[in-house]
Amino acid sequence: MWCPKIFLVATMIFLFNSARVNAFGISSFGKANTEPPRPPTTTPSPARACNRQAECLGVSTASCVRTHFDPVTRCLCGDNSPPLNGRCEPVSKSLYHACSNSDECNDGLICFTPNITGVSPLHLRVHAPTDKICQCDTENGYREKEFACSDAEIIQISLLAVALVTCLRKILVN
Repeated sequence: MWCPKIFLVATMIFLFNSARVNAFGISSFGKANTEPPRPPTTTPSPARACNRQAECLGVSTASCVRTHFDPVTRCLCGDNSPPLNGRCEPVSKSLYHACSNSDECNDGLICFTPNITGVSPLHLRVHAPTDKICQCDTENGYREKEFACSDAEIIQISLLAVALVTCLRKILVN
């Protein structure tokens, strides 16, 4: 019985606010719209496409790489962002970026010359056979999966250790 009354009151408030907005040019919250229009925002242009690492030499510290979110190999900075005004900020490098030593690569990656053959994936064939690139550190348990390195073996061992400690604790407490 009280539901139709609430609906009627809500409708009247809505209509009153709508009329007030149209008549006085103010928002429904009673504040005048005095803000200047915002300038249009621009999205950064994508990095230029490349087929060889040598095509990216004009952009400081950029590498010709392919990421999981783009099927095209592009000249990207170490964090997989496009260069800004032809330059990259010095950051540690992600998977497949050109490097000279492992200190330049992210955690879980090492810098070495991959074995690139005719059956290698296309995103690796952009590098010359002598180029060094950041790759997953397989000796420390990191494995490549979908353009990223995961330490699944380390996580599995850690989970096993947690389960073992939990079981031992329950046995010792009882």
